[in-house]
Amino acid sequence: MNQKTKMGIGILILLIGFGYLMFSGISSSSSYFLTIEEVLAQGKEVYGKPLKVSGLIIGESIDWNAEELQLNFKIKEKDGNEVMAVRYSGVRPDNFKEGVTAIVQGTFTKEGYFKADKLMLKCPSKYEEENPERVKEAKNNE
Repeated sequence: MNQKTKMGIGILILLIGFGYLMFSGISSSSSYFLTIEEVLAQGKEVYGKPLKVSGLIIGESIDWNAEELQLNFKIKEKDGNEVMAVRYSGVRPDNFKEGVTAIVQGTFTKEGYFKADKLMLKCPSKYEEENPERVKEAKNNE
């Protein structure tokens, strides 16, 4: 083989490898962002599919087992009555408490709970905490 052929084959192998890495990365990180109401309404259609759901933590539902690193809790929609049970295995975030918005990523199970692989908490900005009336006023003027 001549030098150009070897170079062409090398570039082709690199492009195929790069394409595979991009495709596998995109497909593994893609998940649908749904409301609690949407997940519960779709039921069987979303079992086992990668999802993201957010809701307010219900304080009285928090069950933390530090030895097994198992966190069970419920979340609800801000403006709704729908409630979803969540099970998460991992370290409990420091600011995990009632009323904080939890964003969970994982799958909805046939048993009716959300199995979270990732748990993130949305923190209110410092500005919102210090000036709640001004934030409400700004949101109303949008």
